Amino acid sequence: MKYLFLSVLCSICCAFTLPSTASDKVDSLGRNDVALVTRIVFDNSTSDVPYRIPALVQTRDGKLIADCDYRISKTDVGYSNRNGLHRIDNIYKVSYDNGRTWSEPMIAACGDEHATEEWRTAFGDPAMVADRTGDEVLLQTTSGKVGYFKSVRGNPQHNVFFHSRDKGVTWDKGTDLTQQIYGLYDGKLPGGVSPAGIFLTSGRIMQSRTIKVGDYYRLYIAHPLRTESVNKFASYVIYSDDFGHHWQVLGGPEVIPSDAADESKVEELPDGSVLLSCRNQTGGRQFNVFTYSDALKAEGTWGKSVTPPNMSGDHVNACNGEILVLPAVRRSDGKALYIAIQSIPLSTERKDVGFFYKELASPADYHTPEGLMSGWMKALQVSHTTSCYSTMIPMQNGHIGFLYEEDLSNEGYNIVFKEFTLEAVTEGKYSLGGD
Repeated sequence: MKYLFLSVLCSICCAFTLPSTASDKVDSLGRNDVALVTRIVFDNSTSDVPYRIPALVQTRDGKLIADCDYRISKTDVGYSNRNGLHRIDNIYKVSYDNGRTWSEPMIAACGDEHATEEWRTAFGDPAMVADRTGDEVLLQTTSGKVGYFKSVRGNPQHNVFFHSRDKGVTWDKGTDLTQQIYGLYDGKLPGGVSPAGIFLTSGRIMQSRTIKVGDYYRLYIAHPLRTESVNKFASYVIYSDDFGHHWQVLGGPEVIPSDAADESKVEELPDGSVLLSCRNQTGGRQFNVFTYSDALKAEGTWGKSVTPPNMSGDHVNACNGEILVLPAVRRSDGKALYIAIQSIPLSTERKDVGFFYKELASPADYHTPEGLMSGWMKALQVSHTTSCYSTMIPMQNGHIGFLYEEDLSNEGYNIVFKEFTLEAVTEGKYSLGGD
């Protein structure tokens, strides 16, 4: 059985070969596809245990790592209302040929229904980053037996970090940083309230391209925070200058970057400022910008969060997507600029995942949240069926690696990889530029 196979930690094996012709021309539902590659990495339709929550990285040697939940519990971390179980394993596959073939599944973190340390029961909602200059890979999971909306300071969801020093071949046993992260907010939140729930967002941990302190470029993770009295309190950004061993609050806990208070993503703008993209619990996206006054000391200020008119709850679903900023060339006149790309369902329901993009032609387009609010254009629609969470990375070959959930069944989704050019994502308007 597949479950028994995954319960044994396997070693990396030779990737199996898939047909390379028809699958590159049609998507997972058999339609014409502009993706250069389409592969179902985790096939939910053939598994009794559902897959959910994709994360994707590429190591320095070009290896792709696609990661997700293997939900023995059939539900989110901390809930057992499906089958009385809590266990979730964190599993991954690797590809050495830009996603055309994938290895057998392997386990980075194996849950234990009867663990003495409760945080080892379930490892879900993965977020990942591969160091841009070294061989380390960082994996963060939400862990334990408590759901986010029932978590309290004395009985929290756990924030567990796993480190690999060999590009994801082997992993350590994990470090629970829950108390460290909660401690960032104790006695420091606006109004004197205390943190109850903290939920670090899955997908891509963002690593700065410009800010390096000591041996590492800075890391960022965004997260919602709720108090015992306010479920929709705030979204914050934390950062690390030692590759995830210690964290601080960007801008301090006294200032609320966004009141969207749900899963959020971080990206770096062309001038090194920090872009926060927030899922709103009521639907839609909010954006905000943190502008550094001293980048090395992480000093600066947040603006006031905004919602683009065509990304409100009337237009897009409350869903976890990804945000990228890429150097680009406008094909109509050859102008060099930047493009911001947001993945999200192009629907108020969990279906039709695709992209919005915004041209960043000058600092006025991104220096302030107000500048970011306008100019977002609906772009390529990737899915034409049920689809949900998505993440993406810039690949070393100049293309975009996209990993997303599609075709809901049995409490999970197929985890699908696609490789796109920027031209495909923007429907021919932009190509990748130099950095």
